[in-house]
Amino acid sequence: MLALLGTVTNYVYFSPLLTLLVPLCIYIVLKRKMQRPLFWLYAFFSAFLISVIFYDFKSLIDFGFYRRDGNFIISYAPILILPLFNLRFNLDNYLRYFYKFALGLYAIIFIYYLVNLNLGSELHALVFGGLFYAQNAVGGFLSILGALGFAYFYNRKTKKEFFFFFLILAMLFMTYSRGSILGLALGIAAWYLAVNKYFKTLVLLISIPVLLTVATLMIGYPSYESKINTGNLVEEKVGEDMGTKNANVILRILYTFPRAYYSFTHSPIVGTGVGSFDDRPYDFEPIVPYVAYNAQPFKAHTDSHAHHSYLHILAEQGVFGLGLFITFWVSLFLYLMNLKYKPLVRDFLLIAFFTITFASFTEHRITTPSMMLPFTIVLGLHFANRERIRKFLIVEK
Repeated sequence: MLALLGTVTNYVYFSPLLTLLVPLCIYIVLKRKMQRPLFWLYAFFSAFLISVIFYDFKSLIDFGFYRRDGNFIISYAPILILPLFNLRFNLDNYLRYFYKFALGLYAIIFIYYLVNLNLGSELHALVFGGLFYAQNAVGGFLSILGALGFAYFYNRKTKKEFFFFFLILAMLFMTYSRGSILGLALGIAAWYLAVNKYFKTLVLLISIPVLLTVATLMIGYPSYESKINTGNLVEEKVGEDMGTKNANVILRILYTFPRAYYSFTHSPIVGTGVGSFDDRPYDFEPIVPYVAYNAQPFKAHTDSHAHHSYLHILAEQGVFGLGLFITFWVSLFLYLMNLKYKPLVRDFLLIAFFTITFASFTEHRITTPSMMLPFTIVLGLHFANRERIRKFLIVEK
């Protein structure tokens, strides 16, 4: 619960506390039964660790690795650890405690922000940063909180719950985190399609960002490859009136997305190694056909990533790693769809699941602790929860 409440900020590292228990993962071999999503998650986790060991085993004792290149471990520690336990508690109550705490805290901060707001400022200055260092981080957190707020509103259908959800939306819009806003909107839409069994439309909705990714690579990769082949740095001039947000879109199309695909082409099966994406200039060393690693001796742990979770995993872990992760992700969706006896928990987790899925097409959100931990801690608590179920005997007279 301390870790869950700590997800409201990254100023203090309360939320990653469960990571300290990751060595207990070895006890998973003693589990007689395991939910199918957990099997695939452990399979991906094993492939992840093997890739780290082969590429740069020293990363495992570097704190900077866990904050950046290896933040998958922090983000997924709750569902690697909590299912090992068998606990009895009321998950609905714990979820409500978290919601009240997070909403109350952010309402106070948001009011303070509005009171001190300079209404004459430019739009880019009107950014609500909450208790996070980056606006995308607070946007990611608020989008998951918004998923919980919508789940409460849908299940309770009261004016109070609608007001709470509207307040979260207001804070989310003021973060100006477009990926988070779009992720929540599409997450709610995908949840509606899923629970009403409009699966063909759901597949079509998910196909749209996939096709857009392919289109951006078709536009940006030829330009990127030509500049790499001529030994020139990738430089693009944009007008001053374009703005930072729009310039970032151009950067993704012409540089970060193509760079991930460029790495993938050198080692398409297992990738070039976890943590290799930001180790530049690239020095790809072939091992066997279609398998290579980045031989760059300087290993950096930075915030540089592909700004696209699936392309980033594809670059560092190849088709094998991305295939394992998508298998886990689809298995998790099928598992959540069957939580019919827990409608509130199911709706929240499904909306959050789709919010993360769509937001990860614009940022590397699928391993970002600020967005993932509220989701994975609640999911881990669900896996660990063994509530007493009362049985009634019906006797016909």
